[in-house]
Amino acid sequence: MTALTRREFFHDVIAALRNRLPAELAGFRVAQAQHLLKIYYAQPRIHYEVWVNGRDRHIEIGLHFEDGPESTEQLLLWLDRHILELKHELGPETELERWTQSWGHLYQHLPYQPLTEALAEDIGRRLARFIIVVEPLLHEWRQAWTRLAAARR
Repeated sequence: MTALTRREFFHDVIAALRNRLPAELAGFRVAQAQHLLKIYYAQPRIHYEVWVNGRDRHIEIGLHFEDGPESTEQLLLWLDRHILELKHELGPETELERWTQSWGHLYQHLPYQPLTEALAEDIGRRLARFIIVVEPLLHEWRQAWTRLAAARR
């Protein structure tokens, strides 16, 4: 298999992802940096991510939430209530972690490997499953968060 550049790899991941998501989830937005790909819907600070981490020798697939301490805390609590269901649906390697006061993630690590078309297809498949499982929980959380914010006013 021919190794791809990161740009080519992320392009192929996006194509594989769009092909696997239902129509209501295929309209995502994309942000890209040298080592990572962000997929988001309503809020760029809460996004799905593919991080090619050559230094630590892994590829991360996950949901990152970086929207401030309060929403991070609430989202960590919300996802923790569903962690058994998430591990059942996504695999036992799925982890939930707070990195800082305002930054957390739900993620899986895969071994670092050459970036190929086959790997892009696999990552696209895995990320699609991640989004299909997690996005309904995020939708519920957003509704609860909106009600909570309105009640505080």
